[in-house]
Amino acid sequence: MIYFSSRKIEALQAYSPTERVAIIHRATQMMPFERKAFGNTLKVIILVALFWSVLYVPGTGWKLLAILLLGLLYRVAVLPVNLTLAVPFIPQAIAKHEASKAAGRDEPGSDSGGHDSGGDNQGH
Repeated sequence: MIYFSSRKIEALQAYSPTERVAIIHRATQMMPFERKAFGNTLKVIILVALFWSVLYVPGTGWKLLAILLLGLLYRVAVLPVNLTLAVPFIPQAIAKHEASKAAGRDEPGSDSGGHDSGGDNQGH
């Protein structure tokens, strides 16, 4: 099944949108190299096809507008590839996410963790 939104993935329905993004990011990091390479190849094929279609847009102004729109819609064009390939790794990513929440670290890069977020922090 092809997923066009993280809301459609049953295992992620109990989580907020920011938690779903974090879990999907973890799941994509857990993918083996072969799966990542396959996903990247699919994304390149999709993007080449989209930009190739710009060649048939008449007029320079319309071509520039089409390229700008494709650049802005890049994430929407490749999101189904990322979601579909990451689905088998979501249970493991959820387990890691729950473990990090239990340890008190909600999100990577969040301010909860006792780190000084400003000033001169040189390890002294």
